[in-house]
Amino acid sequence: MTPDKTKTSGKGFALASAGSDTFSTMSDEEQYLYDLQGFIVVRGFLNEDEIRLLNTALDANQGHRGNYDPPNTLSGDWKGRPFEGRYSPFCHYSEMLTWPQPWCQPFRDLLAHPQIIPYLNTLFGRGWKLDHGVDVLIAEEGCEGLKLHGSGNVTFNGSRYYRYHNRRMRSGLIVCQYALADIDPGSGGLCVIPGSHKANFECPEDILTWEANQELVHHIPQKAGDLVIFNEATAHGTLPWHGKNERRIALYRYTPKYLHYAGGIYETKLPEWSSELTEAQQAVLEPPYIYHHPLVEDDGKTVTRPRREGE
Repeated sequence: MTPDKTKTSGKGFALASAGSDTFSTMSDEEQYLYDLQGFIVVRGFLNEDEIRLLNTALDANQGHRGNYDPPNTLSGDWKGRPFEGRYSPFCHYSEMLTWPQPWCQPFRDLLAHPQIIPYLNTLFGRGWKLDHGVDVLIAEEGCEGLKLHGSGNVTFNGSRYYRYHNRRMRSGLIVCQYALADIDPGSGGLCVIPGSHKANFECPEDILTWEANQELVHHIPQKAGDLVIFNEATAHGTLPWHGKNERRIALYRYTPKYLHYAGGIYETKLPEWSSELTEAQQAVLEPPYIYHHPLVEDDGKTVTRPRREGE
């Protein structure tokens, strides 16, 4: 197989080719950082209008917001321990893609956002799909932490992994976390152990529970509009929320076109509401398969269906 040929594009991304197919990928610097860390932070991914529309939609749909569960029930008993809190780590908004217009639209627009395409192309190759469905997590002061989890390179089950071969990065499930409100240093929220996606030894339990070697666990501050992309194999969790403002994040999880991890859209016939989506957005909701799976082009609008990528 001929390795991908890459060159820098004029947009800060790179261009890669496989056979006759040319497509955008992450820049060389971004690829280095992701390969090194198991995550990458993209500052200012969402503009002010996109942030405003997403938050306005959430404010207008409080009936779709869940409740906090009692503490010490989701990932451990944290009484007297570093992850202790008064509430569960977060509560959820649900069914954003099916909300009435205009509230559903800002969430639908993120499905195949033109700026996310180079990242997905790099981590999966050409052809990828939404997994789990869209999730919005909310936390207020007093929410407990969530135990770190992520398999690293200890086991390979085909669903969460990271590999580099023949000038290509490949992943199982990845998570895109969009910050809809500021996450200040020390306030809590997403934390990771950098480089753990390639770890060959199982992480000790007292590190996963943040009771030993706390310096290994890296908190990721974000401004509203920032995006964090991390590999599910990277050890990650949630630090207790101490922020005065509400934590608001939107999670979009993606897998390769041939993999279905959990939940989300898994039908041979798309639901009726999908007729309101663009062709590219519909492509992201397709079930897993290889032959003629739709590939979203760099513009986030055009879709092609080669027999396999590069053919």
